[in-house]
Amino acid sequence: MPFDDGAALREAVGESTAAVLIEPIQGEAGVYPLGEGALLAARHACDEVGALLIFDEIQTGMGRTGSLWAYEQTPVRPDVLTSAKALGGGMPIGACVTTPAAGEVLEPGDHGSTFAAGPLACVAALAVLDIVDDPALLRGVRELGAQLRESLLALAGVEAVRGRGLMLGVALAAGIDAAALGAELLEAGLIVNVPEPGTLRLLPPLTVDPAQIERAVAAIGAALLSYAQ
Repeated sequence: MPFDDGAALREAVGESTAAVLIEPIQGEAGVYPLGEGALLAARHACDEVGALLIFDEIQTGMGRTGSLWAYEQTPVRPDVLTSAKALGGGMPIGACVTTPAAGEVLEPGDHGSTFAAGPLACVAALAVLDIVDDPALLRGVRELGAQLRESLLALAGVEAVRGRGLMLGVALAAGIDAAALGAELLEAGLIVNVPEPGTLRLLPPLTVDPAQIERAVAAIGAALLSYAQ
């Protein structure tokens, strides 16, 4: 579907639609949050035809945006959400979280997985949830994300900063090669991702501190100086 187009989404959903699957913030594309209008359109369209609204929260979940799940900062509640990666704290795990009604759909034998319900990975995930689902930590993610955003916007060569919490996409000015900039930053000791030619993607650890953010922004600023001359 066209990105962030609620009208097109509602037009596409019909009686034969089983589900609508959305990332509330597109990660691999370059950190593009969906607007409230598109999310509400998806919710209304699914309700009208009895389809499930599924949020892919593998990247946006587990505190990354400043709430345990990204949907909590939107006006929309999904029927199903997916989680993985950060959920295991380094252990391989994936999970499907549903509302009570959707939870009754699958019965024993309907779905199988070779590595499902491994006790070690499940214990790790429970420990991660205990750590991450903490109001003080989540508040810190929002505050540190705001510090990072404001500091980045003050740099010459930065056009915009997208995202929430510690999931940010940095839109660079025309003519700046994000891949070359990313390579230069790696040489300087800062790891960034380059999802598209004009964007840097920053996903620092949730335990990052203000001083580390200042160092990272300083490194980005220094790398951008060569483009300002």
